[in-house]
Amino acid sequence: MIQVNVELPGKDFHLKAGFECPAKGVTGIFGPSGSGKTTLLRVIAGLETSAHGSIAVKGTRWLDSQSANPAIAMPVNKRRVGMVFQDASLFPHLNVEQNLLFGRNRLNKPANPFDLDEFYRQLGVADLLKRATAKLSGGEKQRVALGRALLAEPTLLLMDEPLSALDQTTRDQLMLFLEKLFQKIEIPVFYVSHSSEEIARLADHLLLMEEGEVIESGPIQQVLGRVDSHLAASDAAFSMIECRIKNHDLPYLTSIVCSGGETLQIPRLTNAAKVGARVRLRIQARDVSVCLEHPKNSSILNILPATVCDIASESKQGSRIVKLDISGDLLLAKVSEFSVQQLELRPGQQLFAQIKSAALLY
Repeated sequence: MIQVNVELPGKDFHLKAGFECPAKGVTGIFGPSGSGKTTLLRVIAGLETSAHGSIAVKGTRWLDSQSANPAIAMPVNKRRVGMVFQDASLFPHLNVEQNLLFGRNRLNKPANPFDLDEFYRQLGVADLLKRATAKLSGGEKQRVALGRALLAEPTLLLMDEPLSALDQTTRDQLMLFLEKLFQKIEIPVFYVSHSSEEIARLADHLLLMEEGEVIESGPIQQVLGRVDSHLAASDAAFSMIECRIKNHDLPYLTSIVCSGGETLQIPRLTNAAKVGARVRLRIQARDVSVCLEHPKNSSILNILPATVCDIASESKQGSRIVKLDISGDLLLAKVSEFSVQQLELRPGQQLFAQIKSAALLY
């Protein structure tokens, strides 16, 4: 378990964050710019010496300002965190291999033996080892920064908007790489992003931040499913559903099956997407509508039977969030207050959810 309860007072910004999360998997940290996401990572890493409160990672106290004789404030090097930022921050005077081994060469005795050649191959940098960092692309630099962090055998990996400065093609390639990597490593990861696509695809646990505070915390599907949360009330509200690829039989489409057994159609995936492979879908609440009867001759491909299981208590900007149960999978829909009243929406009601195919991301 990772337990954090910290404060960092400032002239124009005050961080006050408390939460618990598993010491495994990926904890996504999501929120608007200026909400304190990066500051929280810096406090956890020990880079903000004015912070006070408590931090415990797997039972080891990194910070405890209330402790007597004396207060505990573990220095940065003893916390053994790996850090990957938006800017790869590689050492310009070292080549790729020297950057990769920088932290590892400073370990007294590496605990985990690596087959470095295999590690470099999986990281996608095996052909770059003698290259100067100035000659790397943005995606290559981020791979090197990630490899450098992992080879130093961190207790915790902190990633701050690592893909935000990259073009879309490179982002997609690295997101696929990260998705596979996070399934293999046992190191807990804190992943900061303002991209709901990255969070939906990579995170297992989710922290929502606003104005320096953690306002929601828990397993990602649980947090996303709260109809009265700050995120649900915003235009960024979305759901995440675990699915598997069913087939590519229909023209231009790929069929996927959700954990509850319902089949959805999404734009055709490449042939590299194997039948049976696991995928995650991000479905924005604004792209889900409801109807009381199954429509005929609709251009919307995904029309599924659903049950209303919760409705936001208040209307925000003329709409309310409705939580739907689709064979056990939970989905948010943003519905106008007028429609809520006209359709007399209520918990337990049987209806149909209409999902725009273009809104499904993989």
